[in-house]
Amino acid sequence: MKQQALDTIKKYNLIENGDSIVIGVSGGPDSICLLHILNKLKNEIGFNIYVAHINHMIRKEADEETEYVKKFCENLGIVCFIKRIDVVKIANNLKKGTEETGRQIRYEFFNEILKKQIQIK
Repeated sequence: MKQQALDTIKKYNLIENGDSIVIGVSGGPDSICLLHILNKLKNEIGFNIYVAHINHMIRKEADEETEYVKKFCENLGIVCFIKRIDVVKIANNLKKGTEETGRQIRYEFFNEILKKQIQIK
């Protein structure tokens, strides 16, 4: 799987040496697998990884998932940014759907992290 990921990254020039990437990690198997594979490739390609995790405060398991992501990143030595935000409340105030509001909040958070990390370097 690692080699397939590397081949795809190279074929489509997805990540290059010196890049910084922000990975949204929910704590589910897909995002954890993605993080694990990219962590194995970061030294080979030469890029930096930052993790963004948002606790939308919708499900009761959300706090446990936040802790899981935090510890997983700590074990890998990856900087993890966590935001806890009441998406349902914000969506209601904006009179928008929770999916749309959650997506908007995630993208804003990803960009905020990336801008901060680029300025630091």
